[in-house]
Amino acid sequence: MDRQRSKRLYDSARWRKSRARHLLEHPLCVLCERQGITKAGDTVDHIVEHNGDYDLFWDESNWQTLCRSCHSGIKRRQEHNGYSQAAGVDGMPIDSNHPWNKDQKWN
Repeated sequence: MDRQRSKRLYDSARWRKSRARHLLEHPLCVLCERQGITKAGDTVDHIVEHNGDYDLFWDESNWQTLCRSCHSGIKRRQEHNGYSQAAGVDGMPIDSNHPWNKDQKWN
């Protein structure tokens, strides 16, 4: 699907209603919560990039609530690097794909 068609999905009344319902049902940023922070989310993010795939776009199990800063920061870096750089309250990376977690040899 091309970029223009994808944009039309975000501009649709169905998306606006679905987005609003999702944010009401899931009001907190999931990435902040994993870091021990309680923060309201304002963005419905596709966990796996849909790249214009209609079915993946509307698959609600592929949606998560993020705050604007996590969506434009942590999530964008995660998509670029292949892992999240977010850390938990203990300072350790929360993503099992983070190099720190892969390099550890626990006995």
